[in-house]
Amino acid sequence: SDSDDDVRHLLCNAYDVPPLPATLMQRLDRVVSQEWGVSPELALSRAAPLTRSVSAGARPWLKAAPLAACAALLFAAFLLFGKGSSAYGWVSMVRALEQQGIVQLDGGGVTRWLSLSAGVVGESKGAIHTLVDVRQDVVLEHGRGETQIRRRRIPGRLNAADHAPASDQDRLVLAFLLGSAQTRAGAERLRGARLIDEKWEYARLGDRQTVSLTTSWQTERAERLDVRLSLDPATRLPIACEVMGQGIPVETLTCSYPATRVSDLRSEAFPATATIVDVEEDGTASQVVGTGAVATAPSAVPSTDEASRTDRHRDEVAAVPMAGAASQWKPVELAPRPRSEVVLKIDTILQEMWQSQHLDPAPAAEEQELLRRVYLDLAGRTPSVHEIRTYLSDKSSHRYEQLVDRLLQSRDHASHLATIWRTFLIPEGVDLTAFGGVDAFDKWLADEFGKNASYDSVVRSLLLAGGRLSRSGPLLFYSAARLDPDLLAARSARVFLGMRLECAQCHNHPFEPWTQEEFWNLAAFFAQISRPQGELKAVSTVMQVRDVDHGEVRLPKSDTVIPPRFLNGGGSPDTAQGASRRQQLAQWLTAVDNPYFSRATANRAWSIMFGKGIVDPVDDLGVRHPPKSSQLLDLIAGHFASSGFDLRELFRTIALSRAYRLSSGAPTADPNRTDWFAQMNVKTLSAEQVYDCMTVATMLDAPSTAGPMAFNVNRYGNADREAFLQQFRTPAGRSTEYLGGIPQALTLMNGSLIDNATGLSKSGVLKSLEAPFFTNRQRIEVLYLAALSRYPRPSEWQLLKGYIDDNASGALLRENLSDILWALLNSAEFTMNH
Repeated sequence: SDSDDDVRHLLCNAYDVPPLPATLMQRLDRVVSQEWGVSPELALSRAAPLTRSVSAGARPWLKAAPLAACAALLFAAFLLFGKGSSAYGWVSMVRALEQQGIVQLDGGGVTRWLSLSAGVVGESKGAIHTLVDVRQDVVLEHGRGETQIRRRRIPGRLNAADHAPASDQDRLVLAFLLGSAQTRAGAERLRGARLIDEKWEYARLGDRQTVSLTTSWQTERAERLDVRLSLDPATRLPIACEVMGQGIPVETLTCSYPATRVSDLRSEAFPATATIVDVEEDGTASQVVGTGAVATAPSAVPSTDEASRTDRHRDEVAAVPMAGAASQWKPVELAPRPRSEVVLKIDTILQEMWQSQHLDPAPAAEEQELLRRVYLDLAGRTPSVHEIRTYLSDKSSHRYEQLVDRLLQSRDHASHLATIWRTFLIPEGVDLTAFGGVDAFDKWLADEFGKNASYDSVVRSLLLAGGRLSRSGPLLFYSAARLDPDLLAARSARVFLGMRLECAQCHNHPFEPWTQEEFWNLAAFFAQISRPQGELKAVSTVMQVRDVDHGEVRLPKSDTVIPPRFLNGGGSPDTAQGASRRQQLAQWLTAVDNPYFSRATANRAWSIMFGKGIVDPVDDLGVRHPPKSSQLLDLIAGHFASSGFDLRELFRTIALSRAYRLSSGAPTADPNRTDWFAQMNVKTLSAEQVYDCMTVATMLDAPSTAGPMAFNVNRYGNADREAFLQQFRTPAGRSTEYLGGIPQALTLMNGSLIDNATGLSKSGVLKSLEAPFFTNRQRIEVLYLAALSRYPRPSEWQLLKGYIDDNASGALLRENLSDILWALLNSAEFTMNH
């Protein structure tokens, strides 16, 4: 029956085994019907909430019905090892579309086609052809017989999050079905779209067996869109669809899957001989590009005010020769270009750098090595077994690029990035318990990063935060610095400008061309914040951060009042503007023509991904530490500024470079390779990463399955996590240096976390491995995938064969599996990112 097929499909996917015997199917039917008192069909429809209930700790089944508990455990295991929590749904359909290639939609006199893997939507309506390429951020329009192709930017930032819970792929599929990808009104209509309901049932379309899938979406404008799809039960691909919403004519669109390529469809509608003309949204031409360049993004034309401001600043510093000092840097060049071109240029610069240093780069990283690395760097954790198997089974040519996109859109990326940035912004050892701890600060940062707010706006929000310190959040930045202008200036310079300006606090900088007066010029911007007179040893939650019209700073041991002045000859703030000093500082600091802001951020992002920056240390840009390549740093910083300070775009560009995908191992040892990014550095995991990796590997915390990611780790309000961090945290230092000692080693060997993770009574992964469908070889493979994100090597198989043979079972098998898991979690490979 259909229900048998569903259960069989669910369990076979869960455990990668052949079809199950009929006797087991009959037993499962009995369990479902007798113990739960519902039909198998109804039980299957409730599989997802059942799994969540078991994962959350609601376990009445364990006392009332052992067989029901068995079945519940199967569903819980499926959450880790399977393909999804329901037989059919929007996510599985999108996955099928991603692997399919071209899907064509016909109806209402319009033909549309989509390549989800390439990120391209096309439409033909009458004689007009339109193409939307979200990766190149362009819309192309061409009329049959015309000699020009009109090119403009994507309206409404369809390829960015824009506060939308839906993934980029979800919104692209929605835009394709709705026919709204190419217009601003259509893109705005989908802003903030989120899936609020879905249901499916078996149905018939003519004489064909189908699955009817109905999904409901809520947009930011509180508009409801209902999408009804008829799916092929075998492939999960749509056969037909209807979109229902306000002002949308209800019509049935049919889906087909032509055997053609994106390049063929593109060249047919947009001939290479046509002239490319960049146009504004109102259709007016801005510049003629030439022919054959339809895949590239249009050049950005800065506003008159922005252009004049940039030119004026460049004229001011043009007379100062470049000598490597941060005080002499010019603004980065704003030259918007496609990401693919930037990545190619990065690779070219590095290749030339390696040749000049007589270095042979390390080989490319193996797929499992790269998979683990990119998860750790972008999400702060290792992939689950399900995520590893899904990735390895994906044969599409763009699977790595798509993985990077998914990780950057995940909640784990936002919270991981928040933790990293908080360590820069709030000094280690500052007690903020009275202000609610750092959780509120991390949550605020994670919310900003989660909605992909531009980095300059995040920094402005932080610098301009106001209100009572009891409100916490971004105000913790001020609480940690005790509202002291000098501490605020020193921390801001380090984090946002990449320089240790505090070395000029008491005297002129000993190594850089910064004077003592320049440090206090910067501190003066924070002098007019409401605070008591005199030195504060601590601050109270009843105190406020607000701007006042008085307050100055003086040189130490002097009565000389120092006025606010921007660095690098940027002049004094304009008192006639009516803006506070902090507002003018935030505006100057985050401006596109600030020569430090984009470089410091680009260098910091590079160091997060590679273990060391192009300038190293990352917060000491200047004469003593020149960049490994000024050309490389300026290219990445310029791309970051041109993207509107998009942090996701910055990390995406670095992750797609050839250097990032090199192995951490090489045939011969040469420390110069890692210094010049010709070999990946081996990085130590932070305390947060160790805990999160252990919980993902051993299923200790109940994961969230909302959205496209299989796991979202529990990073806030987690008492067990905080206790582990207190025990395991190491002194601040470089990620390429191991700073752990005996306390960290003992915590991993026999702390409460490792005891729970490997204990037979508590370990989620060990409990799941008790299922009868595993062979012992599969059980060992699961442990290796969970802990190290790879399969055992031949030499390891040889060792393990003498420890657990194929016929081992019972208590001895469980104990031996626990020992293997303990050894893997205590290995250097587990606690390193390589």
